[in-house]
Amino acid sequence: MSFSKRLKQQLRSGLSVLRRDRPAVLGFLFHGLFEDDREIDAHHLDAQQGITLAHMRRFIEEFLEAGYRFTSPEQSDRGLAPDGLYAWITFDDGYANNLRMLPLLEEYDIPATFYITTGNVEQQECFWWDVVYRERIRRGAQKTEISREQKMLKDKHHLDIVTYLIEKFGDNCLNPWSDTDRPMTIAELQEFASHSLVYIGNHTRNHYLLDRYTDTEVLEQIQLAQNDISQWTGRKPISIAYPNGNFSGQALSAARASGLACGLTLLKHKNHPPLAGNYELGRFTLWGNQDIHTQCNIFRSDIPL
Repeated sequence: MSFSKRLKQQLRSGLSVLRRDRPAVLGFLFHGLFEDDREIDAHHLDAQQGITLAHMRRFIEEFLEAGYRFTSPEQSDRGLAPDGLYAWITFDDGYANNLRMLPLLEEYDIPATFYITTGNVEQQECFWWDVVYRERIRRGAQKTEISREQKMLKDKHHLDIVTYLIEKFGDNCLNPWSDTDRPMTIAELQEFASHSLVYIGNHTRNHYLLDRYTDTEVLEQIQLAQNDISQWTGRKPISIAYPNGNFSGQALSAARASGLACGLTLLKHKNHPPLAGNYELGRFTLWGNQDIHTQCNIFRSDIPL
């Protein structure tokens, strides 16, 4: 992080004490969960936020010490105090490394919701952005080059992305390298979902960016994931996290038509009850390469970001 950005963060963190912690529900987005920096540096996947177990523990304790209660979209609207402070922990995609979260949930007796891309789980294929990252890193590419390629691919249809990957990197490029980059198996997901502190949400069948597909494709992606998760766990999700945070009016309508009670975006705002029927709920993003305490102060602030 640049000096100017770090200084700006510290200023915002300091200003947060002037107005913060008004009653609200704060949603937080995570992807991978790493043992330590060495696992990140192995480059088996695009680490994105780079959150380790130590970062997660610090984050949880920051909010517990500030008087927040951890809940979930599935629990919300059931007994939320009007003057309460609440936080959600949500993980997108369905990485097997998310299973490491369970001991922390048990230790602090808090819930979390895991949004699953069911096609990757069923087929045991890596997520396409991780394939681009690790293959390009192996070939000596810079991260800025990789980011441009990933951004370019986001504009393509999912089937065209898969074709592109196979042409560039070979028939086996979607095979996982290790437990770090693979998705959960169906059996792991089933056992995980049976825990009382774990909730499972919809992240579509194939991680389609829902503002870039036809109405039919959007509805199919959501409903197929609903059916998969229901078949595997015996429970239908009640919330969806839109892949990449992308949504449209058609996506909101499809979520509603699929029986989902709410939808999570990447809009940076706090949420206020009632939450059921809200398909544009906000989430904040925590970064492992920035000071956790400073970030948490900013998230707690009621001064607009």
